[in-house]
Amino acid sequence: MSVQRRISALKLIQRIKQHEIDGYAARMTAIRSEQAALQDELAALQARAEKEGHVASPESAPYLASFLRAVEARRAFLNGKLDALQTRAEEIEAQLLGVYREAKTNDAALDTSLAQQRQHENRQELAETEEIARNVYLRRRAE
Repeated sequence: MSVQRRISALKLIQRIKQHEIDGYAARMTAIRSEQAALQDELAALQARAEKEGHVASPESAPYLASFLRAVEARRAFLNGKLDALQTRAEEIEAQLLGVYREAKTNDAALDTSLAQQRQHENRQELAETEEIARNVYLRRRAE
């Protein structure tokens, strides 16, 4: 494969990997946002339980136990969702790390190819300059 084709291929791979990284980052942002919303809901639930979790009047006493059970059930449900989101976030982070490593490997290969191309161009330029200098020398010598 020619150096120019290799550089083109590596640049394409680099764009693809960046797109993958952006996709994983967007998913992580959505998960973190959902986790924050669940944390806010848990905090609001805790505040409501503290505010309404005691007997304020004799009429409310029979309903207190079912209210506290409902609060605990909702808290368990929200914690379960948080755990599931955390598991998904860890999976995405592992995938993101893998893609990031591949992107960095590709960057290194691209840098190497670009350096090789620069060396080749420098050698060609030097050869052309030497050819011109040789031709000038030969003309002057012939004169």
